[in-house]
Amino acid sequence: MESDLFLMSPPGAGFRLRGRTNFRSAVAPDVDAARARREWELLRAAIEDCGGRVRVLPPDDAWTGLPFAAEAGQPTAGTEAGSPPRFLIPRMASAHRRGEAALWSAFVTQLGFDVVTLGEGVWEAQGDVAEFRGTTLLFYGGRTDYAGLRAARGHLGGDLLEIEIRDPAFHGNMALLPLPAADRVLVCPEVIVEPGMQLLAHRFGAERLIPVTESEIRQYATNGLPIADSWIVPSVVPARVLRLVGELGLRVRSIVMSELCEKAGGASRCLVCRIPADLARGLA
Repeated sequence: MESDLFLMSPPGAGFRLRGRTNFRSAVAPDVDAARARREWELLRAAIEDCGGRVRVLPPDDAWTGLPFAAEAGQPTAGTEAGSPPRFLIPRMASAHRRGEAALWSAFVTQLGFDVVTLGEGVWEAQGDVAEFRGTTLLFYGGRTDYAGLRAARGHLGGDLLEIEIRDPAFHGNMALLPLPAADRVLVCPEVIVEPGMQLLAHRFGAERLIPVTESEIRQYATNGLPIADSWIVPSVVPARVLRLVGELGLRVRSIVMSELCEKAGGASRCLVCRIPADLARGLA
């Protein structure tokens, strides 16, 4: 069976905190770049051990946000049967991350994607996109604004559902995480602006929504990386959530991420851009 492809970019020797725009990085001490690279390598190895394929964009210390590849972009199908898949490039909220777009654009073009740029708004790609049971969830209200969501939506086909979020969920992946292998969704109702929870329950069934608390998402309860029947998480995820997911039949794999997660504020899901197997087929 073909596997998903994960785009990643390691921390370079000059990796540091620049924007300090999340609740972890705002108060964190300086990161240890060498330790951050070792954490990244552990994550890469875990992904490959779970059956995922990884393609790596080399680091560039001018753009130290590159390791947080969830904001690299969003893959989508080509415009016509047989045409190359497309890759939507984000419009980042933070000025210190806007230069990443050129590097990711060149990288995915070499892989075989047609690159699409958006003309308005702020949209932070897979930080604010999730997929579950054939529906693509699009989030706004954190860093992504509604103008950015609308611009991205125009390039995405299929069944779409818009969900508004609030602080401290600066991305949708801080508020909600699908666990496809368990047919469940971890969701924090406290940061979903109504009627968001009603829409989710109507679309997927309330029995599929597993609530976590605002306190737990501050410990990255919704930022683990599901691959097949495994869930790769930073070690700060609360024990209650680990137990819940384990009881669903997923194999929980914990990685200490003191630099990338506890200081920089990005967990395992934040460090990859996932390309589904059907879109990765035939790429270079």
